[in-house]
Amino acid sequence: MPESALPAMAFLGIERFLRHEFEARALATALDRGLIDRLARSGATPAALAALTGLAPERLSLLLGLLASGGVIAPAPDGSLALTRDFRAVLPCRDLLEAKLAFLDMVSDDLRRLFPAFIDDPARFMTDARTFALFRYDRCFAVTPDNLAATRAWVAYTTCLTRYEAGPILDRLDLAAHRRLLDLGGNSGEFAARACARAPWLSATVVDLPVVCAIGRETLADRAEAARVAFRPTDMRCDPLPEGHDLVVFKSVLHDWPPREAADLVARAAAALAPGGRLVVVERGPMPFGAQPIDYASAANLVFAPFFRDAAFYREAFRRAGLVAVTSSTIALDMPFHIIAGVKPGGPA
Repeated sequence: MPESALPAMAFLGIERFLRHEFEARALATALDRGLIDRLARSGATPAALAALTGLAPERLSLLLGLLASGGVIAPAPDGSLALTRDFRAVLPCRDLLEAKLAFLDMVSDDLRRLFPAFIDDPARFMTDARTFALFRYDRCFAVTPDNLAATRAWVAYTTCLTRYEAGPILDRLDLAAHRRLLDLGGNSGEFAARACARAPWLSATVVDLPVVCAIGRETLADRAEAARVAFRPTDMRCDPLPEGHDLVVFKSVLHDWPPREAADLVARAAAALAPGGRLVVVERGPMPFGAQPIDYASAANLVFAPFFRDAAFYREAFRRAGLVAVTSSTIALDMPFHIIAGVKPGGPA
């Protein structure tokens, strides 16, 4: 979906339909069984929906009741059922809605089964949770059919998130000042492609593991921006980072790394950055405990909560790396996102 077609602040609209587990599960069922597609075309009677879904009347009544409680459907003046205006407003973001529903199903099960370990034994939680079995970075080095299939499962999810996160983030970056973007840990290239779509003068290099880069080339193959997005298979733990770029970005990458390694990556990125160029880190901040309820929708981020850091950590890493004019700002998507930026001294006089 082109960026111009993405509803503004999609996350804020979608989250309200994911706050309560059973209403969210009812929505997932309704999407899967075609009930939402039918109601998107026009209102329908319960009898028509029963014929569509094959559900007995009392079972359909239960499903419809949960959808009504969740704000998805409401009675129309003629007695039929229709999608609410608020739900119709987020339906163009169906890919994001379905991706979050599927991920919530997995992470909520992990948290329910393994909550004591989540609190007091994070190593065991990560070993036993399906969530962390999904993100198998060790399967991203050798490009084989099995590794491609395993990696596509999580790359599809993170790509979908980036599809909607990119717009509000790019709104806050001055792309006019840059010509070459280096997207470190850039995944499928979604962020880089959306940056290039905004800035026709921009070219981009995406650095990630070999299997992820292979999937990225496939993902962008039919996009107009593909000719300006190059993929560089790299193990950032040990391989040199490409040089000569005047904008270097880490988006939702550094939380995966322990503090010392994350700060070291910032320093190495700063060293590779062209003089006068800008380094940008975009990361979720700490969970807003106490400021808002931690509801069912929050589980998608709660499972990673121990890894999210305050912006002060990245500002200090920037200063240690010799960057100047360091700034930070925060935007609200499904969580607070920090955008930390700094400039490498030097460049044209």
